[in-house]
Amino acid sequence: MRIRQTSQKKFRWETYTNSRGEFAVRVPEGNEYEVVVQAKSFKEQSQTVKADAGTVQQRLSFRLDPATPGKAGDKK
Repeated sequence: MRIRQTSQKKFRWETYTNSRGEFAVRVPEGNEYEVVVQAKSFKEQSQTVKADAGTVQQRLSFRLDPATPGKAGDKK
């Protein structure tokens, strides 16, 4: 997983999930972030999250869709 402020092009944080698919990352509050998920054989997905002041924890759910085999740009 890669995370960046939505106003920036460069990703500043990277993390991995545990065996249950959970992850944690600390970011400065008051900003909006893009969380990008990449997994082998699955389509890349992203969600935008607002880190409001006083928010301690947020839950995100990603349902991974299989990548279409044979498309240009797919990694094998």
